[in-house]
Amino acid sequence: MKSARKLVLVDENDREYKRLQRRAEDVSKTTKSLQLSDTLRNHSLADDRKVREYVAALHKYLNTRREVPTEPEVQLNTETPPAPPPATRRRRKKRHTWTPY
Repeated sequence: MKSARKLVLVDENDREYKRLQRRAEDVSKTTKSLQLSDTLRNHSLADDRKVREYVAALHKYLNTRREVPTEPEVQLNTETPPAPPPATRRRRKKRHTWTPY
């Protein structure tokens, strides 16, 4: 029996669209996870340097927040008058006298 060949058309932007559809938390965790494994695979670094970079990347990975922090609501204080602008001293312009040639 002859083997059948299949032709699959793939949109180049399909991966980008799928990445955009994922949650930001998942994307950031994935990139930080890849940084961790890349740090361990890097043979050009000395072991002590590799440990420092791995620990720094691990802290970034573990401290990625799941929720975006919300800003507290600020209420305006309309009872007190606004503060006056700071006083500025006016400087006198120096007059420059021109001398003829």
